[in-house]
Order: sequence, then C-alpha cells, then structure tokens
Amino acid sequence: MKTRALIVAAVAACAMQAAQAQESATETAALRCSAVSLLHSSLTVPSPQFGEVMGQIAGLFAEIYDTQAGLRLKSKPPIAEIKARRDAVVNEMRKGWPGNKDKLVREAALCNVWRGEFFTRLPEKPTEKQFSAALAQTKVPTTAPSKADIDNWTRLTTEAMGAAAAMQMQPGKK
Repeated sequence: MKTRALIVAAVAACAMQAAQAQESATETAALRCSAVSLLHSSLTVPSPQFGEVMGQIAGLFAEIYDTQAGLRLKSKPPIAEIKARRDAVVNEMRKGWPGNKDKLVREAALCNVWRGEFFTRLPEKPTEKQFSAALAQTKVPTTAPSKADIDNWTRLTTEAMGAAAAMQMQPGKK
C-alpha cells in the first residue's frame, strides 16, 4: 500500500511539474506575487489594515493566475490546486530566508509595481467585463522598481518574514 501511495504521489508531482513547465511568464509571476503578498499579509505596519490589504492583493494575483491559466488550459484550474501551488511557493520563500532576501524584496517591489499598473488601466468603477478583460490582458511589468520602492519593501519584507516566523513558533491553541 505504501508503494502505491508513493507511485501516486510521484505521478502527481511529475504532472504538476509538467504543468508548471508550460506556464507563461505571466502565470508564474502572478502565482509568485500571490505568494509574496500572502507573506506580507501578517503585517500591521504601516497601518493595522495593511495586512488585510495584502491578503486581498494575494487574492488579486491568484485571480490573475487563474484567468491566465484558464485561457491557456481552456478551463480554469481547481482552486485547491492554485492554493496548494501558492503554499508551496510560500514555503520555498520561507525556507530560503534570509539567503533569498534580495530576490524576495525585488519580487515584492515588482509585484507592487504590477498591482499599481493593473489598477491604473482600469476605470474608477470597472464593470465585471472590464475587470475580467484586464485580468486576461495583464502582463508582468517591464518597469523596474525604484530604489525607494526597494528600500520600502526591504523593510516590509524583513518585518513580514519575522512576523511569519513568530507565528510558526507559537504553540497551538487548545
């Protein structure tokens, strides 16, 4: 029975890797931005609402991923699969900390640029159709984050990783 479970797990892992290999750069970046934003959702700095907003931004990037992957696959991927893939990226980012600090900070800053560009292309009150079209047409920005953005996200990312580590070390509630 253990052998069968290992075979099933290996086949599933290979299938997931094959799917990832076919992803567009926009899909991959959207999934990573969702993970980066989710890491920042633990923050209450610069305001108590900041973490909540970052959680919503994680959802936006998951929607971008879902829409882009749906266009490529001709059907939307299951939400559980998207969450599992995002959780794997979050774990990869956490395990690599602090060795991946510079890369993670640049990703956070780039994701912020992308979020800003995404919303500037929408009217103030977009219709569902306009929002869906924007999700389908968005691309990873080519504009590099500014030094000020990098500095800001260096501070925020360091604080977020500290908060995430503190939450993991808390004993379970009974």
